This record gives sequence, C-alpha cells and structure tokens, in this order.
Amino acid sequence: MNKKKKSIIEFIIYLVFVGAVAIGTPKALVYALGTDYPIASITSGSMWPELKKNDLVLIKYAEKKSLAKGDIVVFKNERGFTIHRIVELNEDTITTKGDANNVSDSPVEYEKIIGKTVNWNNKPVRIPYLGRLTIWASNRR
Repeated sequence: MNKKKKSIIEFIIYLVFVGAVAIGTPKALVYALGTDYPIASITSGSMWPELKKNDLVLIKYAEKKSLAKGDIVVFKNERGFTIHRIVELNEDTITTKGDANNVSDSPVEYEKIIGKTVNWNNKPVRIPYLGRLTIWASNRR
C-alpha cells in the first residue's frame, strides 16, 4: 500500500475513533450516572469558590431521601438549569442558594431536581474550562 493511501486510512480510523468517543462518552455517562443530564457547565459565578464559571461537573441521579443540606444539586427552571447548594429541606420543596449569592433561591419542588454533583473527597468532581466548550456548542444551535 502506498504512503498516501495508508495516511488516508489512518486519518479515517482516527475520525471514527474520535467520533465514537464524542458520541459514546455522553451515552455511557447517562447509563452510569442514571440521569439524562450527566454533565453540566457552570455558566455564572454564583457557586464560587467551590465551582467556577466554565467548569464542567458530573451529575448523578438523586432520590429525594438521598438529598441532604449542603449537597449541590441541579434543578430545572424556566431559564434552563440552576446548580446551587441545598440550604433547607422541606416536605415538598427544597431551598437552594449559590455559595456566592447573598439570598436564597425560591423553593423548588423535588420533581424539578435533575440530580446532584458527583463528589470525590467531599468535593464536586469538576473539570476546569471544559464547560466553556459545551457553552460554546449550545450557543451555536
């Protein structure tokens, strides 16, 4: 096989591999973490210093009984998603607050909770700056 054909075949294999990783990783995370939204990008400074703008965090499914004061949760609202810390648990709702915010959010029904952050050593797993890529991609739609 001549050198040019070999280079083309290697490039095609590379593209297939990158495509499989780009498509397969989110699907694997959906399965492994039990939620349709296994990753989230931090789009503001409301959770500073724990989470920084443009961080990417992993989100796992969380039952109502597994939630505790201090957990960082993701919930759906009219603007999209919010990632804040639980400050109060009630029978039908939770109240959250961004670490850098002065006031708590309005109470949220448990049904709107997407999940909570995946933690390692009591800290949320975060990938700095990678959230910028997903924010950019979502703004391109």
